[in-house]
Amino acid sequence: MKGYQLFVILIALTAAVLGSQDTVYVHLIPHSHDDYGWIFNIQELYNNPSPFQGQGAVKDILNSVYTEVQKSPNRKFNQVEVGFLDIWWDSLSEQQRDTYRSLVQSGQIEILNGGWVMHDEATAYFEDLIENMTVGHLWVKDKFNIIPTVGWQLDPFGHQNANAALYSQMGLNAQWFARIDYQDYAQRSQNKGFEMIWSPEQNSGEENYIFSAVNYKHYSPPQNFYFETGQVVNQYNVAQKAQEFVQYFKIMNQYYRGKHLFHTMGEDFAYSRANVWYESMDMLIEYINSRSDQYNMKILYSTPSNYLKELQKQNESYPVNKYDFFPYADKSNAFWTGYFTSRPSIKGFTKDSGRYLQAIRNIFSTESILKISNQFKVNYQNILYALQNFEQQVAMMMHHDAVTGTERQKVAYDYIQRLNKGYSLIRDQLHPLLQEYTNKQINENDINYVQCNWNATITQCDITQKQLGQGSPVLLMIYNPSTTRQQLTRIKVPQISLSVLNVENQQITADVICSNPQDDKDCDLYFLDKFEGYSFQYYKIVVSPLSNSIVKPYIKKQSSDEIEINLSQTQVLSINTATFNFRLSTWQEIKDDYIRSYRLFSNSFQIQYNYYTSSTDNYQSSGAYIFRPNQQSSMPYSEIKSATVYKGKVVTVVTLDGTKTTTQLRFSSIYQQKQACEVETFIHSIDVNDGVGKEVVMLINTNYKNDGKFFTDSNGLELQQRQVNFRNTWDLKQTEPVSGNYYPIGAIIGLEDQETKQRVLVVNDRSQGGTSLNQGQIEIMIHRRILRDDGRGVAESLNEFDDIKAQQGLQQKVRHYIVFEKEKESTGRLIQNNLDSAHQIFISKTSQNLFQLSQNFSNLFENSPFVSNKNPYLRVYLKQFPDYYTLRLYNIHDFVNAEFKLDSKFKILDELTLTANQSKQTMLQNKYKWKADNGQTFQPSFQSNLEQEKQTNSMTVKPLQLRVFKISLVN
Repeated sequence: MKGYQLFVILIALTAAVLGSQDTVYVHLIPHSHDDYGWIFNIQELYNNPSPFQGQGAVKDILNSVYTEVQKSPNRKFNQVEVGFLDIWWDSLSEQQRDTYRSLVQSGQIEILNGGWVMHDEATAYFEDLIENMTVGHLWVKDKFNIIPTVGWQLDPFGHQNANAALYSQMGLNAQWFARIDYQDYAQRSQNKGFEMIWSPEQNSGEENYIFSAVNYKHYSPPQNFYFETGQVVNQYNVAQKAQEFVQYFKIMNQYYRGKHLFHTMGEDFAYSRANVWYESMDMLIEYINSRSDQYNMKILYSTPSNYLKELQKQNESYPVNKYDFFPYADKSNAFWTGYFTSRPSIKGFTKDSGRYLQAIRNIFSTESILKISNQFKVNYQNILYALQNFEQQVAMMMHHDAVTGTERQKVAYDYIQRLNKGYSLIRDQLHPLLQEYTNKQINENDINYVQCNWNATITQCDITQKQLGQGSPVLLMIYNPSTTRQQLTRIKVPQISLSVLNVENQQITADVICSNPQDDKDCDLYFLDKFEGYSFQYYKIVVSPLSNSIVKPYIKKQSSDEIEINLSQTQVLSINTATFNFRLSTWQEIKDDYIRSYRLFSNSFQIQYNYYTSSTDNYQSSGAYIFRPNQQSSMPYSEIKSATVYKGKVVTVVTLDGTKTTTQLRFSSIYQQKQACEVETFIHSIDVNDGVGKEVVMLINTNYKNDGKFFTDSNGLELQQRQVNFRNTWDLKQTEPVSGNYYPIGAIIGLEDQETKQRVLVVNDRSQGGTSLNQGQIEIMIHRRILRDDGRGVAESLNEFDDIKAQQGLQQKVRHYIVFEKEKESTGRLIQNNLDSAHQIFISKTSQNLFQLSQNFSNLFENSPFVSNKNPYLRVYLKQFPDYYTLRLYNIHDFVNAEFKLDSKFKILDELTLTANQSKQTMLQNKYKWKADNGQTFQPSFQSNLEQEKQTNSMTVKPLQLRVFKISLVN
């Protein structure tokens, strides 16, 4: 999508012309930026020309480029979006495919980025980001047998350290992007810093470096050279146009090192009439190159790969960058920090879909090894199709106008419909497989599984309401996609006293808590049990009037505002019902070689909900992309009227009934040795009847002294240090004290007491924006409803309506975990991992109150390749290919290595790049070396323990490291 042309502000066209007589080589990069949905949906963009001048249908772009590139071996084109290429590919004859394949393999057409879409970097989670790139890279390898080597992130609205590091691990030698802060751009123009070596600060050191470049002029051609709108070059104007072209690049050359320049020749949905582009460029190239002595310049069609080869010959040095590019502003008072939170429902759905994909793919991959199911064998091709389709839909949501919430409403609906269809296809294949498992294990034949979303109400979880309401039992089949662990299970139920039975027909301690102030029949059943790793467990919920499972509200003493609850033998919760202040006190064991001792670890916090009114200033208003508040401090939004405590046997729930929010705090014995609680906030419709947009924030107040310093994660990985009103690479002139200090939160935001070094973290369930503007306070934006557009192209206000209450604004339920940690603890990461690997609950009617196990009942997945993993911080993912498997290992711990021992029935064949399209060793051999201004040389490290790992079948994963292995079954 189109944005401001920063170079116009910063570089005067009257600058002095280069005096050197050295020949300058200008690499023209023909490309089209084809959004995979934005103002129009995917199918509309593919089939129909845009009403905007010069923008064509994607199918016409691909067809036109295909025709024109063949007319000269010198012509080149750079193709990006694989998702569109896949649609077009299906329309081609075999002969056309062969021709296009030869153009790609010869280098006339270069595949840039190679992801299914050009993903966002602020709101994309690392697992889903890798999924997008893997789906695309494997498609490209399958169709063309080539490996993409260049990242192309022209349109995302800021750039993450994690993305740069992941690109390096995917085998990309370089990346280009267009959007950096206008002040950063100005500073880089002064020190020739548009091209750099990006070496993110990481636990893994400097091995994940990548050459990175900021485009000189967004992703557009030079002014007056956008040929598709009538600015063509012909025999009558070629001399004048050539002079203008040469002058432009002589000015540009002053801001770069060496004698090779890189410039895009394209725009949004360009090249539907590729002939006018190539004919004009042909004429300019021929005219200027035939007079190269006169102009001291040569023009050539090029690709990023060709340009990189020339830079390698130059042997120039470049500045080193270690920091990310957030937040991004394209002019004063215009920080693109609103999209961190825009459309929270899409962000939540996207995050849940990525988690679901990882869990379900592990089930299918394990089945392919163990061969338990006949269904899998019979329906294998349908399963494979459904899985690939769902992978593509999850990848689709990574697009920088999808998960970001910056699309038009009708396009948002289209994304959701496509993702829902992917869910439907995968469940149509998965549920019969699980029903077959059930038949084998517990002798129940009339099973039909469904799944209820965690944030549904009882009226939306039809099966439990009807079945239990009629006095009939319900069967649960629960898959744990992580290590053996104690896990709290929550099921929506009606207001009935219930019991939970395990497969041995033993009663599991359970609570039924009806804590919804708006509907006392909307209840939750909680039970706590030990779940074996990477396996299924069965439970039955039965109506049991004598079970006494319904938890009554706690009655406090009338003479006191204080409530004190013993959560466990070692943990006490104190609540002040006047101030709604919470204090969590935990006796924690201090480990010592000689003596056992305990220390009281106590922390207080308070939750409040505030809001900002959205600016409608004509210079810059708040909108889907941009957060600009009318005032620089938030105002109270939802007054908490009462606190109701439910003290159950397995969970304590505190409901805060507010005027515009309903909040539940949950304290579970899972974290009894840790200081953590779950906070679930239901945000009622944001009222805009007063004609004012509103942006709602949750504030967590503590007594920590963080002095304006805080940290946020990078795509769910490394924590990045932040400081209010400060940038690491330039002297910031702050124009927006609130939005100019907002950063994306993919998983964690936190702050550290500068004296005690204790930390408070907040782990979220979806992408959001946040900051710490006041001492000891964490601020997270949780919802937005805005009545003005911000002028960045979408041309529609962010005014979502609710699906259920159609005349009201979108209501939303979001979850956070508040965690207090001592230095070097990783409770927050453990909770992050538990959220990402939440168990999958399948619910069915059943006619039997008790289990009748089959004679050979056992854990079906006890021989799964995952079961050797006992480390709760290590994620293990398996994906099946025709004659091998890929094994992905992610260590989410910040400080400690993880070990994984592969079962002896497997052998390690190789270590691969993150997108599994080539050997890691091959990638390192092809990785470029770069010289830095500081004298350092960045070059690949070939140190590897792979041969030893092959012998021992044991792999080491460093803190926050990701590794991918190619493995196979031993014959």
